[in-house]
Amino acid sequence: MIRRFFIAIQFLTRLPVARTLNSSETDIGKAAAFFPLVGVIVGGGAALVFLGLERILPLPASLFCAIVFAAIITNGFHEDGLADSFDGFGGGWTKDRVLEIMRDSRIGTYGTLALILIVLGKLNFLSSLPPGQIWRWLIVAHTASRWTILPLCASLPYARAEGQGKLVAKQVGVLEIIIGTVTLLLVLILLPWRAALAALLVTTLVTLLSGLYVRARLQGITGDCLGAANQLTEVGLYLTAVILLHFHLLR
Repeated sequence: MIRRFFIAIQFLTRLPVARTLNSSETDIGKAAAFFPLVGVIVGGGAALVFLGLERILPLPASLFCAIVFAAIITNGFHEDGLADSFDGFGGGWTKDRVLEIMRDSRIGTYGTLALILIVLGKLNFLSSLPPGQIWRWLIVAHTASRWTILPLCASLPYARAEGQGKLVAKQVGVLEIIIGTVTLLLVLILLPWRAALAALLVTTLVTLLSGLYVRARLQGITGDCLGAANQLTEVGLYLTAVILLHFHLLR
C-alpha cells in the first residue's frame, strides 16, 4: 500500500520519488486509491504558499502564487486535460473526431478560453473568501477534485484502445473507491458541517454530470475527460464557498 501511495505521487505530480520505483499496470490502477491523498499534499502545499505570502503580498498576488504552485507541482496534468477536452468537445461532432482533436498536441480556441477562464475563476472566487477560509478550501478542493477520478473510472469504460487513463480506469474497484472516499470525508472535517455537506454534494453533482456528458458523447471516459472533471470540480467548490459566504452560511 505504501508503494502504491508513492506510485500515485509519481503519476500525478513532479515530486521526487525513488528512481527504482517500478510499477506495473495493476499498480498504477490500484494506486488511484491514493489520488485524493495526493490532492491533500498538493492542496496543502498550495495552502502553505498562500499562508506564507499573504503577510507580505496583497491577497490576489499570494493566491496567484498558490495557484501557480499547484499547476507546476502537477506538471499542469489536469489543466492539459481540461484544454484538450474543451477543444475536442467544442470542435468535434462525432466520437472519432472528438478523440482525434483531444490527441492533437496543439491547443485551440476552446482550450485556450477554458484555461483562461478556469484560472480567472479560481483567482476571483478564492479572492472573495476570508483569508482564514482560503487555505481550508484549497485543501478540500484539491482532494475532492482527485476523488472524482475514482467513480468515473469505475462506472465508465475507457473510450480509447490505449492511453495513460486506461491504466487507471480498468483497475479501479470498490476498495479503491472506499479508501479514496474515506480520505475525502476526513478532509471535509476542515469545513463547518454545512459547508462540508455542500462541498460533498457539489463534488458528487459535478462528477455525475461529467460522467453523463462523456457517456453521451464518447460512450466512455478518457484521461483528458478525467482532467476536465478535476478542474471543473475544483473551481466549482470555490464558487460554492463564495455562495455560502454570500448567504452567511460560511463561518
